[in-house]
This record gives sequence, structure tokens and C-alpha cells, in this order.
Amino acid sequence: MKKKVKRRFNFLRFITFIITLFVLYIVISFLLSIKTKNIVILNNNYYNDEVIIEKAGIQNYPKFLLLNSNKVKKKIESLDLVSSVTVKKKLNFILEITVNEKKILYYNKSNNYYKLSDGNTYKSNDIYGVPTLINYIPEDIENKFIKKFSKVDSNIISLISEIEYSKTEFDSERFLLYMSDENLVYITVGKTELLNKYIDIVKTLEGKKGILYLDSGNYFEIKEKWYV
Repeated sequence: MKKKVKRRFNFLRFITFIITLFVLYIVISFLLSIKTKNIVILNNNYYNDEVIIEKAGIQNYPKFLLLNSNKVKKKIESLDLVSSVTVKKKLNFILEITVNEKKILYYNKSNNYYKLSDGNTYKSNDIYGVPTLINYIPEDIENKFIKKFSKVDSNIISLISEIEYSKTEFDSERFLLYMSDENLVYITVGKTELLNKYIDIVKTLEGKKGILYLDSGNYFEIKEKWYV
């Protein structure tokens, strides 16, 4: 018959284990208590950072490790003009939010609606950086204009402050654009995509201000005092 060996209680090992658990508890508790140090919003044009942060419910910079990225994503995607969102937790407790927005072409002053590239309308008080349509456009002309204008880069659209339907007896599809740099641009529906070259054209003007005729002739007319 084998004799049972009685194990001795290792007090030192037990104390080491308890201390290790305690240290882990302190470290984990500390890490979980650290708040988000910075929130970076990328690729947003229409909604400013404050609107996105408030919609996500993170204006108080919540605890970083306990933050549910998927919940933040879904909340921001509930904004009418947001098509998709990517949320990443970065080093140094930085939360990075990349927003992909639907494209707004202009604000229609006559009915207080924003016009989207798909032809739909949207009403809000939180949109910035889009031109204002200041007069009436016949529906058939507007539909053609929307189709072409939606192909203009967003960074060019943001340079336009006002859009005026400016038909002539020779061309019913002519528009006048008031640019934020104080130039004017005439364009027709069929040549709307030429606006994508606007920045390159302006670079050749050497700071001169005037009227750029992209509707016919593609020439620039310098004006001294003409636009307030």
C-alpha cells in the first residue's frame, strides 16, 4: 500500500499569485479608465465635425477601450447624407472616423431644399460648402444640368458660391457661376464637365479677376471693378 504524500502549502507562491492578480487588476482598470484623447474626422464635407461627433454620442470623449466602434458607425450612418463610415481605434487612444457622404450639388433658394446628384432633394440646416441656386430653372433644363453637374469634382463644386440660370435667345442651357475667388464663369449644360479644369485654368491667370467663358470660345475677360 502506497503512502500518501502530504503536499505542503506554498505560501510564497500564493502571495506571488495574489500580487500578480492585483497588479493585473490595477493595470487593466487603469487602461479601461483612459478616455479617448483625440477624435479625428476624415472626408466630411457637408457635416462639420461637431455634428458627426454629437450624432455618434462621443462628445464627452468616452473611455477608449470600452467604446463600441460598431455602435458609433451605425449612429453616424443614420445621418441622411452619409453613405458609409469606417471607425478605427489608433495608437495613443485616437479614434479615427472616415465618412463617405452622398453628393450634394446645390441649395435651391426658391424652395429651401438641397439637390442631390441622384435628383432627389434634402432639407437640413447643417450643410455647408455647397453653391446656392438663386433663380428658377425649367424642370427639363434642370434635369439635364443635374446629370452633367454631378460629374464635377466635389472640390470644384465647393468653390462655387452661387449658380444663376442665365439663358440667352441663342442658348437656353446657359448658366452663370459666381466663384468664391471672385471670378465669374459662364457654362452650358453640354460643357459643364469643363469645370473640372477650373483650378488649372485659374493658375494661368496670374491672380487676375474676371469672367471665364466656357460656354463658347473658352476665353477669359479681365475686369477691374465688377463683382461685389
